[in-house]
Amino acid sequence: MKFLSAGILFCLMVGISISPPAHAQEDKKNTVSEDTKKPEDPEEDINEIVVTARRDEQNAFETDRSLHLLSSEDIIESQGQSLPDVLQETSGVFMQRTNRGAGAPFLRGLVGPQNLILIDGIRFNNSTFRTGPNQYLAMIDPTSIDHLEVMLGPGSVLYGSDAMGGVIHVFPLGWPKKLGLSAKGGTRFVSYDLSTSVWADAFWQNDSAQLLAGGTYKNFERLMAGQDVEQPISDYLQGSWRARGRYEIADDMDLGLTYLGARVRNAGREDLLYTGWFRFYDNDDDFLYFDWKYRPGGVVRELRVAVSLHRTRENIDRYGCDISSGLVVKETAACLAAARIEMGSLPPEQFTDQEFYRDTVWTPGVMATAAMSFWEHRIRATTGLEAYFDFISSSKSVRQADTQPPWRWNTDNRGNFSEGSTYQSLGAFLHADGDLYSWSDQALILGLGGRVSSFLARADDVPGIGEVSYSHTGFVTTVGLRYLYAELFMAYLNFSQGFRAPNLQETTVLGDTGSKFEVPNAKLSPEKSNTLEIGTRLTLAKVKCFVSAFISFMDNVIDERALSREEAAALGIDSVAVGDKPVVQRVNSSSGLYWGVEGTLTLGPWFDTKPWVRIAWIRGEIETQADLVYPARRIPPVMGAAGLRYENADYGFYVEFFTRFANHQTRLHPIDQTDLRICEDPDNLGDTYSNSGQKCP
Repeated sequence: MKFLSAGILFCLMVGISISPPAHAQEDKKNTVSEDTKKPEDPEEDINEIVVTARRDEQNAFETDRSLHLLSSEDIIESQGQSLPDVLQETSGVFMQRTNRGAGAPFLRGLVGPQNLILIDGIRFNNSTFRTGPNQYLAMIDPTSIDHLEVMLGPGSVLYGSDAMGGVIHVFPLGWPKKLGLSAKGGTRFVSYDLSTSVWADAFWQNDSAQLLAGGTYKNFERLMAGQDVEQPISDYLQGSWRARGRYEIADDMDLGLTYLGARVRNAGREDLLYTGWFRFYDNDDDFLYFDWKYRPGGVVRELRVAVSLHRTRENIDRYGCDISSGLVVKETAACLAAARIEMGSLPPEQFTDQEFYRDTVWTPGVMATAAMSFWEHRIRATTGLEAYFDFISSSKSVRQADTQPPWRWNTDNRGNFSEGSTYQSLGAFLHADGDLYSWSDQALILGLGGRVSSFLARADDVPGIGEVSYSHTGFVTTVGLRYLYAELFMAYLNFSQGFRAPNLQETTVLGDTGSKFEVPNAKLSPEKSNTLEIGTRLTLAKVKCFVSAFISFMDNVIDERALSREEAAALGIDSVAVGDKPVVQRVNSSSGLYWGVEGTLTLGPWFDTKPWVRIAWIRGEIETQADLVYPARRIPPVMGAAGLRYENADYGFYVEFFTRFANHQTRLHPIDQTDLRICEDPDNLGDTYSNSGQKCP
C-alpha cells in the first residue's frame, strides 16, 4: 500500500499547488445513448459516460474501478494496425504478440479465457479460447469501433465467467449526427512491413432510421528488422466488414441489428522454426446480434433484450521439416521457401509432416437486462439474465513422408476437440448503487451485487479419458464504497469476486498447442478470486490523476504442471508426436496471490502542451497442493508510457512525442523456463536452457 499512499499524496500535492478549487463545479449528468454518443478525450471531459463498471450509463469520474476509456479519436491517433496495437499503451494492459495476426492481452497478470471480451455488452468469448498466443482480440478491427472501455479487475458479477483479470468492452461504430447520406474512409501505409490498409464506411439516416455499411482491407508484407533482415512468414492478409441498422419504433423504443465479420489468411507462426516446425492460421469470425430497447421512464429506465449468434472458425496448417544435418539456417530457409502447400500438392523433399486442423464453434445466445431507479434516483439497480450455448465441430487431417504410399491423407473426426462437444453457460445477476449520504457537492455511495452462474460441458471420445461431462455452479458478490466531492475528487474501496469455470480447451485438448504438448484433465474445478481494490481520482484545472492498488487472493488456480517422461508414457502419449516439447497438464493449484499498482497522470495544458505518464506494476505467486511457491506464469514487468503532447484546437492538429518502457522480468514460472519464446539458448537454437540443465538467465 506504500505505492498507493505515495500516489494519492503526489496527486493531492501537485493539484493543490497548481489550482486550488475556489468552489465546487456543477455536477453534470449526461444521458447520451451509447448508440449515438461521440466520446472525446476522457482526460479532457470528466463527465464522459461509461457503462462497463455498472452495465448502465455512469459518469466516468464516479466509477469505483480501474477503468480506461479509449475514444474514437484515441483509436485513430494510436495508428494501431490491429486492436492489440491500440491497447498496448493502456495502463495495466500487457500485450503478448508471438505472431502477427494475433495478440493476447494480459490484464492484471491474467490472460486468455481469464479475461472477458464483450461487444456491446454481449459475450465474445467461447469455451475454446486458448490461454496462450491467440488471435481473438485481433479479429475485431479498430476501424469498426466507435470506442472501447477496459476495466481491470474481476467483473464476474455483471458479466459472468472469464471476467477474472478484467473486461475489454468494444462498442461498434455509430452514426454521424447529420441526416441524409454521408461517407468516410481512409488509407494507411506503414514502412516497416510495407503494409497497406484501406477502409470506407457509408451512412444514411432520417428521423427514425439509421443504416451503415463498411469494410476494411489490409495487406501485410514481410516485417523488416534491422540490417534488412526479414521476419519469416510474417506477411498475411486481413479483411473485415460491418453493417448496422436501427429503427426507432417510438420515442422510447427502438430495434437494432448489427453484423461484424472478419477474415485472416496465411498468418504465420515461426517461433518453433528451429525445431523444424512452423504453422499458418486462417481465421473466420462472424458476430451478429439483434436487440430491442425500451425506455419507459419512471422506475424502469431501460429494458433491453438481445439475441446473438457468434461463429468462429480456425484452420491451422502445421508443417514439419527435416533440419537434422545441422545446417539450420539454410534448411529452415528452404522449408519456408516451399510453404505454403496446397492440400492437393505434394510437399518438397525436406518436408516430413503436414497436419491440418479445422475447428468451428457456433454460439447462439440471449441476454435480457433492466436498468431501474428508485426513491428519486437515490437507488439505481441493474439486473439481467444470460444464456450462451457452444456447439463445436472439429477435425484433423494428417499426412507424412514415411507412410506407404507417402503423403496419403488420414482424416480424424477429432481435431483439437471432440466432434459434437457442447458447452452451456447460464447466469442471473443483480447490482445496485445507493446514496448513503448526499449533501450539496458531496456524496457517499454504497454498491452491492451478486450473480449465480451455471455451466455444463460435454465431450465424447476424449483420448485417454473417454466421455467427459461436468457441471459447475458458482455464486459471486461485489461490494463497494465511494466518496465523491463534486467532480474534483473521489476515493473508493471495492471488493469483487471473480469466478471462472474450466473450458473445453483446458479439459479436453490433447496435442501440440504451439509451445507445448497438452494433456486433458476432466477433473478441473472452477477458479475463484477475491480482490480488494482501493483508488482515487483527482481532477483540477491543470491536474488529472488516477491511482489504484489491488490485491487478489485466488483459490483453485488453473495452472500448468509439467509431466515427467514416465507419466507421459503411462498415458500412452507418442514420444515422436511430442518431440522436444514439454508435456503439460492443467491442474488446480492450491492458491494464488496477485497484487499491484496502476496510475495515470496528465498535467496542463500550458501553452497548449500537456505532459502525461502511465505506469503499472504487478506481482504474482502460485502455491501448489504440495505447498511449493513459485512465480505466476508470464507476469509482466514494471511497464508504462510517457509523452508530451502539443495540440492546437483552433487549427485542428497535434504533435506528440512519447515512449513506451518496461523493466526486465527474472521471476519465471517453471513452465516459462521451458518456453522457447522466453528462454531459448542462443548457442543451441531450438533448445531452452532447461534442456541442458541450466537456469534461464
